[in-house]
Amino acid sequence: MCVQNVKNSIKVGSLTGNRNIEFGVKNILEEILQDKGYKINCSDNSIKVYTELIYMDVLLTKSNMSIFHKDDNAIVIRIKGYTLDNGVKSKEYIVEEQAIEESFSTMIISSEGKINKQNISTAIKKSCESIINKLIKSK
Repeated sequence: MCVQNVKNSIKVGSLTGNRNIEFGVKNILEEILQDKGYKINCSDNSIKVYTELIYMDVLLTKSNMSIFHKDDNAIVIRIKGYTLDNGVKSKEYIVEEQAIEESFSTMIISSEGKINKQNISTAIKKSCESIINKLIKSK
């Protein structure tokens, strides 16, 4: 298997056109494939994995009651992917995963819409795992 360059098609937010996220996602995809027992081999006859980041954003949900509040920051990621095996394209899959950070307090203090790096990492790993599982299952 060979992971081709990840395409960043995110249209909104701070990660629009960010090349670092492309390299990070590619590395995570390769790591997941290796953990599943596949060798990363980019010869001409290897199965090629193509992925595209199509959405990544923070969804903020608030619940307030008097001085008590609860905030949920969810990093949501959508990845589209397919494989190419000897020139034959597999079905395209789109996966959506998220990582949620909850905060509770008795004062209303929020970092509205800020991206937590730990949550981004968790969401990316979950998305990459999901797309790889779908692509391998289709083989």
